[in-house]
This record gives sequence, structure tokens and C-alpha cells, in this order.
Amino acid sequence: MTKKESLVKKLYQALNIMICDSKIARSYGTEHKLTYSDINLLRCVQHNENAKASEVSQYLGITNGAVAQLAKKLEDKGYLEPYRITGNKKEVYYRLTAGGETACRGYDEHYGKIKSAIEGYIDTLDDDNVEKIIGLFDAMASCAAVHEHCSIKHAAGKAGYSQQSAIKRCEKCQRIY
Repeated sequence: MTKKESLVKKLYQALNIMICDSKIARSYGTEHKLTYSDINLLRCVQHNENAKASEVSQYLGITNGAVAQLAKKLEDKGYLEPYRITGNKKEVYYRLTAGGETACRGYDEHYGKIKSAIEGYIDTLDDDNVEKIIGLFDAMASCAAVHEHCSIKHAAGKAGYSQQSAIKRCEKCQRIY
């Protein structure tokens, strides 16, 4: 096996490991183990205050029914609280409880360790190697079958785009809604 073939194999192995890792239910400093779907909904609510349930479904790319079902499960576990705004009995909104805030902080800490390890490795690389790795990931992203409105694929290179200023984005791909 050549070095290039070995690199491609390692890349796929790393991606598969990350996918498997995301499927493991974890306790993020919480009483219950939470799935990737659970934490995605909690983080979406955390980042989109006063979002309607229908908007949450758009942000996450899931149905309204899936949001309602998942939200009910998280409400029963004490991580999420539904509410309605006075004068609007139709729309359901969600807010995090203290347990939901704890879960989001725990998630941030868990993935912050992974991010730090990656950043530590990247810090050892020279600018030329960093550019080559960026090119590799750009090539991978360009081959992915994602929705035509994916902001990573279509907006990231445009003038005025800022990851920090962007709000109401899909937790999975940062798609703007």
C-alpha cells in the first residue's frame, strides 16, 4: 500500500470512528445518557432562543412530529420545557431547564477536548501543509451530496460571510434557515 492509499484509508477510518462516536449515548454531566439527536435538539434550542417548534424542525432538518416526540422525551427527563407566548396558543416554543444547560455545557466540554487535540496537532504544521489539508477537506466537501443551500458548501467563500455572525443554522451542516 502506498502512502497516498494509506492516507485515504486512514481518512475513512477516522470519519467512520467519528460517526460511530456520535452514535454513543453519553452523560454530559447529566443524570441520563443523551443521544446525538437529544443533544442536537438541546443545542438548537440553546442557540435559537424563542424559536418555534416548527423552526427547530427546519434548523435540524427533521419533521415537526420528530421534534415533538424528541422534545417530549427531553421534557420528561427534565432537560427541556415547552411554553407558549401569551396571545399565541397555537405555537409551541422550548427553553432549556438547568439540566438542559448542564447537558449543553457538558457536550461543549467533551467536544472541546477533541477540538483542542486537533488544534494542538495543527499548530505543529507549517502554513503550506495546513493549506494542503484545507484543500483535501474542500475536495471532500465538494463531493458530498448535500442540500443546495448548505452554507458550508455555498456561502463560506462569499464576501461578508462570517461563521460567528451567522445565526439560525443547522447544527449538523451550518445550513442557514
